[in-house]
Amino acid sequence: MTNISRRTILKSIGLVGLGTAFTAGQIPRALARTLAENDLPALPAHWQGQPLGRVTGLYQNARTEPTTKADIVVQHNQDDILRVRRTVRGETVFSYNDLWLETTNGYMYSSFVQPIWYHLPNVPVADLGLGRWAEVTVPYTDTYWDPDDSVGDRFVSRMYYGTVFRVIGLVTGRDGKSWYHVEEMYQKYYIRATHMRLIPDVELAPISPEVRAEDKWVDVDLRTQILVAYEGDTPVFAHRVATGLKDHGTPDGRHYVFDKRISERMVGGSAASEEDSDHYNLAGVPFVCYFTSDWVALHGTFWHNDYGQPHSHGCVNLPSEASRWLWRWTSPVVLEAQLDRFFVRPDSYQGGTRIEVHW
Repeated sequence: MTNISRRTILKSIGLVGLGTAFTAGQIPRALARTLAENDLPALPAHWQGQPLGRVTGLYQNARTEPTTKADIVVQHNQDDILRVRRTVRGETVFSYNDLWLETTNGYMYSSFVQPIWYHLPNVPVADLGLGRWAEVTVPYTDTYWDPDDSVGDRFVSRMYYGTVFRVIGLVTGRDGKSWYHVEEMYQKYYIRATHMRLIPDVELAPISPEVRAEDKWVDVDLRTQILVAYEGDTPVFAHRVATGLKDHGTPDGRHYVFDKRISERMVGGSAASEEDSDHYNLAGVPFVCYFTSDWVALHGTFWHNDYGQPHSHGCVNLPSEASRWLWRWTSPVVLEAQLDRFFVRPDSYQGGTRIEVHW
């Protein structure tokens, strides 16, 4: 298995060289100083130069200027795709983020738009062995119980950019298109093969495996909504997060990663009905590290870009790239021979990476 250096990974996901993205006053001065002394950016920006964006809420207004006081140009609906010309400084709607997106239809606040890198169609691969992990590389794709998108009543659900799934076969559908057969833990369905990229094993390889497992730990500050990963006393990674809302708070205290999954379907909420706004059923949630008995986790997020304030039902939300880094860096280490598993667990209760959550 190939081992990739920490700094190479940070560069590859845009977490090095962004030190001017935020002023030091927007995070605790001591933390900003510590990160700078260890060659880490103050914090990654909400937008890393992606040319496309997807509206994540039910609707969002595009305005003539980067402020909520400006006139509305158009009201976009959920899943509308935007072409992003550049990011500009504007009104700080939330105290941690003043980035707005200049689009062809006006200015959009970046917290409500999912960043998307543009990808050409992927080449379908037939030789999948016992199965491969693959990620959606288009803004969204619709899935079906059969490999045929012409039969409306066989629709399953919509999957989004950055979601990850286990693909176990390639077939040509009745519509003449190539489809991957997707296997979740308890169900199977089909996704357009050109919409998915097979993830090379090297992109799932452990990061810093030479560091003792007990020397790695993660600090989650609920007050500042900042996560920092440490090796001993040295910070090696930092990112804004979105933790639990008031009625679904992320539990503070000392925890340990006890279950890691490349992909997970997360279902929950206090409502009994799927029609209630509190219910959620999210497929393909990427790079999950569970750390409490109530199944609270660090994981990737595709349904918002709102890192820096509470947003979740208790979990610690991060962008998919950041959650992948943590999944690779934390213990239990997932070896290449274990990549075909839906979950990996440590040998003992405290065998996984320590997670310190506090106010």
